Amino acid sequence: MKMKSRLFVLFLVCGVGLALVAQGQPNTINHWLQYSGSYWFSPRWVATTNLQYRTYKPFKDPRTGFLGAEVQYNLKEIPVTFGAGYVHLFNRNYVSAEETNLTNENRFYQQVSVRGKLGNVGMVHRYQVEERWLTQGYHTRLRYQVALRIPFGPKKEEQRPWYGILRNEVRVIIRDQPFDSNRVFGGVGYTFNKHLTLEGMWMSQLAGGGNHQHFTMFLLRHDFGRME
Repeated sequence: MKMKSRLFVLFLVCGVGLALVAQGQPNTINHWLQYSGSYWFSPRWVATTNLQYRTYKPFKDPRTGFLGAEVQYNLKEIPVTFGAGYVHLFNRNYVSAEETNLTNENRFYQQVSVRGKLGNVGMVHRYQVEERWLTQGYHTRLRYQVALRIPFGPKKEEQRPWYGILRNEVRVIIRDQPFDSNRVFGGVGYTFNKHLTLEGMWMSQLAGGGNHQHFTMFLLRHDFGRME
């Protein structure tokens, strides 16, 4: 079995394992829709808008609304990108089977992304710092994500629109008990053209206190003209 196939199977096994642990627990499967639109001002500068809608049931029973904007700068000589952005979101949580409460968050963040290759597999390491103003108060959160993009199809094909997606992200908060959550993603993507991509994934999240949650995810990425 090739290395990329082994990595793909490993991440899928991790995701399935988290899903099995969560069986029998109520409200553990949620749903996530996202749109990301990017506009390139130059070969180095790009602005992105992110919209998310997360629900407890497919397309209804809202859980989270997310509106964010980000600007990035791509270095010329090395595969490194610097970024910064702002996010506003609301979270609707169930207090009981009939009652929910609504909280809001304002968030600034800064990040560094390092791109690389593992054979023909694309790899991105992302390091992020968040300043979060929540209804409950302020805290700083650190995030690290490693993401793999695995092309499918014979190597001799010039265009291979299908690809596999594998990601793992760890999030910690600067406090006495720092662990916030760990997220494992697995799925597939399809590139319609150089401007439009659709991704479908399963995400399993282990949060502090041993709470497991899972999301079906669909992401539409719209690139308004990438400049090399």
